[in-house]
Amino acid sequence: MTNERPEPQPEIIPPGAQRGTARMRVVVDTRSIGKTPPLAIILVILITGLLSAIMLVFLLGAFLVALPVIVLFVTAAIIVGLLRIYFQR
Repeated sequence: MTNERPEPQPEIIPPGAQRGTARMRVVVDTRSIGKTPPLAIILVILITGLLSAIMLVFLLGAFLVALPVIVLFVTAAIIVGLLRIYFQR
């Protein structure tokens, strides 16, 4: 069984032909849905702001929970380091 598909042929552009001219046109449906009502725009802005505020509260909450844990570990590391120096004498 051989490959039955033909090889693609290069397009020969004659001298003096303008490049970039459209040879095919595609028409898309041009019906308009309508103007977006102001209430919809306001609701989208309010919902986006509310979601952003909720994300900020969660991020700040996680930071405020993690901050004392980080301080505790740093303090413990400093104390352990000082105790090792003290007992190695």
